Amino acid sequence: MVIKQRFTDLPYAFLRTGLLVYIGLELLVSLCITYLPEVAGMEQGIVIILRLLELMAFSALIHHYKLKVSLGLQCPSLDAIKIFVAVSMVCVALFLIIYSLYPSSFAYVTLPVWLSGVSGLLLMVVLAPLVEELIFRGLLYRMLRERWGIGLSVVVSAVFFSLVHHGLLFSPQLVGGIIFAVAYEWSKSLWVSIVLHMGANSAVYLLSVLDFAK
Repeated sequence: MVIKQRFTDLPYAFLRTGLLVYIGLELLVSLCITYLPEVAGMEQGIVIILRLLELMAFSALIHHYKLKVSLGLQCPSLDAIKIFVAVSMVCVALFLIIYSLYPSSFAYVTLPVWLSGVSGLLLMVVLAPLVEELIFRGLLYRMLRERWGIGLSVVVSAVFFSLVHHGLLFSPQLVGGIIFAVAYEWSKSLWVSIVLHMGANSAVYLLSVLDFAK
């Protein structure tokens, strides 16, 4: 399968501003949660607001710099859809094989106490994949790719993805980050990695809530 579309270089101003916006918002929310006792117990609502602010900020930046096509946010092509189906089938097959052989390996899957209810599901399955793919694949991976090429950029962006989630170099997010970046590179459509991410988070949610692994 050959994808004729190629990535074009993203404007440096978009990359710089996007990183500053992301780091600034994340730091601000982290400081609020740490040093403002009155917001204790409101983590879910705060994170939802954070993700919405990040989504609005990146939407504004993408519109300002006219990057919808460059980032692969236009309607996916037939080839991109085929790639999504192929990657999804491989991931589901691997999951079923691992689960059938080592079901206990999924027993660690849990959700934070504050991530619950319909709003928690919305945050995990919709908002988080949208924002994180814009940041880690659309921004970070593309920025690294322009300088280091594909292979190293896939790994490094996945490492950052893992560190941000768990503070660990090796975690399930490392594998997920590699899969999402490869799917994005292969399809040239950010929607492919977004929907794959949504599917992965949905699986994690089901494993945790329904105790499939126990």
